[in-house]
Amino acid sequence: MPRAVGFSILADLISLFVGRIGGIFVTLLFIPIYSRLLGPEQFGAVAIILSLQAFFLMSDLGLATLISRDTAVARDYRPALHAVVWMRRRAEAILFALATVAAFIALLLPLAWPVWSIDAGMRITLIAYLIALLVATNIIQLSLNSLDLYRVGAIVAVVGAVARGIATIALLRAVPSVSAFLEAQVAVAAVHFAIARKLLERRAALGLVAERLFDMSAIRRLGKRCAPLVLYTLGGAAAVNLDKSIISAFISLKVAGTYFLATTYALVPVGILSGPINSYFAPKVAHAQHVGDPVSEFRLSLMFQLILMCIVVGPSLSLAFQMSDWLMLWLHDPVQVRKVMIIAPVLLAGGALSATGYYPTSYLIAREDNGYLARLSTGAAIGVLIAAPIFAAQENLLGVAWSYFIFYAVGFTGLWLRLGHRVGWLTVCRFLAIAYLMPLAVISLSYFPLYRFATARELSTPLRLLGPMAVATIAGLLACTAALFKADNRLSATEPKEPT
Repeated sequence: MPRAVGFSILADLISLFVGRIGGIFVTLLFIPIYSRLLGPEQFGAVAIILSLQAFFLMSDLGLATLISRDTAVARDYRPALHAVVWMRRRAEAILFALATVAAFIALLLPLAWPVWSIDAGMRITLIAYLIALLVATNIIQLSLNSLDLYRVGAIVAVVGAVARGIATIALLRAVPSVSAFLEAQVAVAAVHFAIARKLLERRAALGLVAERLFDMSAIRRLGKRCAPLVLYTLGGAAAVNLDKSIISAFISLKVAGTYFLATTYALVPVGILSGPINSYFAPKVAHAQHVGDPVSEFRLSLMFQLILMCIVVGPSLSLAFQMSDWLMLWLHDPVQVRKVMIIAPVLLAGGALSATGYYPTSYLIAREDNGYLARLSTGAAIGVLIAAPIFAAQENLLGVAWSYFIFYAVGFTGLWLRLGHRVGWLTVCRFLAIAYLMPLAVISLSYFPLYRFATARELSTPLRLLGPMAVATIAGLLACTAALFKADNRLSATEPKEPT
């Protein structure tokens, strides 16, 4: 790989990580502040709102998955790219139309149902428009990534997320209420969406031919393509994000807040670590498949999985085996840490498993194997949404956590089995040996001796936490680099030579 290309890839990946970290900055760093400002009961309500946000960001009618894929495929052909621009505009119109319908119903309910207050209607209205803004902005961010505009996307994501968090905290200090939280979030989200949209349109809509926004035939085609993805995203989103609502219904809002903190910590490998890797490689794999370049596709796939393992495994081991130290740095509350530690290990194991399974998902989406994804997601979601309420009714949080671990494990296994069916079992087994088991073994064997050494010597907290994780990750990166060079040399030797 030429040095210039290598530095370009590194810069793009760093941009994606910066953007993703900024994007979840509110969730990870501002959540403890929200908890202190609002108190347990009101924070429990905010935790439900944040869970609904996450639910709809995942279950977005399949629009983000479809539009980002089509943008990646069409990026070198302007007529096709313009078609995707109009698809995105119609998707935005659908989102805001749905939010308006929800707001209309919520504001009219007090007339028909006296128990429903106008304040509740206003809150639902704010939640509906906040969700529409966040989903539309997420589609734009993924489209920017599909056009290789990683640095632009990172800047917009970081500035928007930090501004939303700071504005929310400022208003909560003056008016500590759920309504104030929503008002600040909606105001800044609207500005964030407008800026991100303008930047994307400047790149993708040059010389755009005018079309009717509400072209019903185009909207029907969009709906037909989205239908299986709706089931896929809805199943995963319902399973992952309705757990807090289930717990609040069967136990209490206060316990739901604790569970929210545990899931936020446990899903760091998915949210911060593996998400940017997927955002970088998934569009490139889709593009290589579309243009019919199997050699580039294999190189990208191998690099995708190897880097994913290096990024996820070391930090996941540290978050699991040094959990009390990490949680104290984050929450600064020994009582809350003890509660979170009861369920976080199980959730972390499931989250780490999910974080290392992005490649088969990306492959199947690129192949438009959406029907299988829908069936897998729906089946796993039905199982966990039956099991979780049963455990919650018994006030068994650990049982709820194990039901979610099984959900992640079933999804992970189903994805790799489908990949084996599509490309051949021998190919998948060889791929897993090189790109999954090898980095897992190298990083684990490097981490545990260093972890025991750091603990026995009672090193300072930063060195004790970061040292074993960093060294193990570097060892994994070196091993994966060697594997990549070996695979690249083998591919180069088998490529047909041009006639001289």
